[in-house]
Amino acid sequence: MSYNTILLDIDGVLVTTPAWKKAEFLKDGFLEFNKRAAHNLKKILSGTAAEIILTTSHRKNYSLPEWRNILEARGIPVNDLHKIDDELHHSGKSRAEEILEWIHVYGLVKNYVILDDDTSLDSLPRQYKDKWVKTKPLIGLDDEATDKAMHILNDA
Repeated sequence: MSYNTILLDIDGVLVTTPAWKKAEFLKDGFLEFNKRAAHNLKKILSGTAAEIILTTSHRKNYSLPEWRNILEARGIPVNDLHKIDDELHHSGKSRAEEILEWIHVYGLVKNYVILDDDTSLDSLPRQYKDKWVKTKPLIGLDDEATDKAMHILNDA
């Protein structure tokens, strides 16, 4: 298992279609990713050998093999892929609570970055917010966010 970990949201990180615009879907039935954001995630993965743990609410709608296909169809090859539910048992917790629980269990043995636009993560304790790269919902994983994520994962 990799020691570098990306806790990954999808909406606002890889999917940046505004609510007022009709979203594009690919043949697999999932939303098209922002091409720049997908390229940047691929760059982070190739530069850090990080595993991905899906924190997105979409994670419940697809199996891990389906997620692997979704990511790879959008040009993102994945080595190690999990859902946060596979790591912990959640029931009705907020994203911030799920992530905080994951950090308490794995945060000391894994170097991680949180890629998410969810403002509820502002409630995380300060020492954990340093690992959060807050993306802009209509921009997603841009070059600045990518550089910050790479810095967090490579300089630990």
